[in-house]
Amino acid sequence: MAHKSWDDVYKFYSLGEIPWHSGQPDRFLVRLVRQGKIKKGAALDLCSGDGTNSIYLASRGFKVTGVDISETAVRIARERCARRKVSCEYFVGDVLDLRTGKKFDLVFDRGCFQHIPKVAKPAYVSLVSSLLKKGGHLYLLCFSDKNPPFAKNLTKEDIRAYFSPSFRIIFIKDSIHGEPPAGTKRYLYASFMQKR
Repeated sequence: MAHKSWDDVYKFYSLGEIPWHSGQPDRFLVRLVRQGKIKKGAALDLCSGDGTNSIYLASRGFKVTGVDISETAVRIARERCARRKVSCEYFVGDVLDLRTGKKFDLVFDRGCFQHIPKVAKPAYVSLVSSLLKKGGHLYLLCFSDKNPPFAKNLTKEDIRAYFSPSFRIIFIKDSIHGEPPAGTKRYLYASFMQKR
């Protein structure tokens, strides 16, 4: 049922009505790429949605693979890539059952980890670590505890507790995402880390 509900969002709403949609790539991601802190290579976009960040990475010379549980989102992302004349490989799948047979230099997660059930979060961390090359980077955006109380919010301490055993955390910064209706703010933590 959860799979159907994610797909229904993309089927029945325009991108501008979808709360997590952003017409622009994440600002910290752009900065990290421009500063050379994320080197061009193979990138995996988890819960890639409409492909905004995948398209940005591909336009900067990354070889991008995107995965999303919504078949409609994957179709939209492919269409947007074609219009932008960039190449990304997208497929439909559940992040926790991911079997790509590939290793990546970068894993990008904008809003996936927060939806993973607490009991499965350690498995997610292990999976991401296994998908990264040695020294590869994870860039994670998730709901922060600066939002009104919400079960999916995470603290900086939560992020460190889950990821520190497998990753060196380079930074955890505050970020804000604007949602419809206009003026609605969602507070995020932007975390950049390197596989140990």
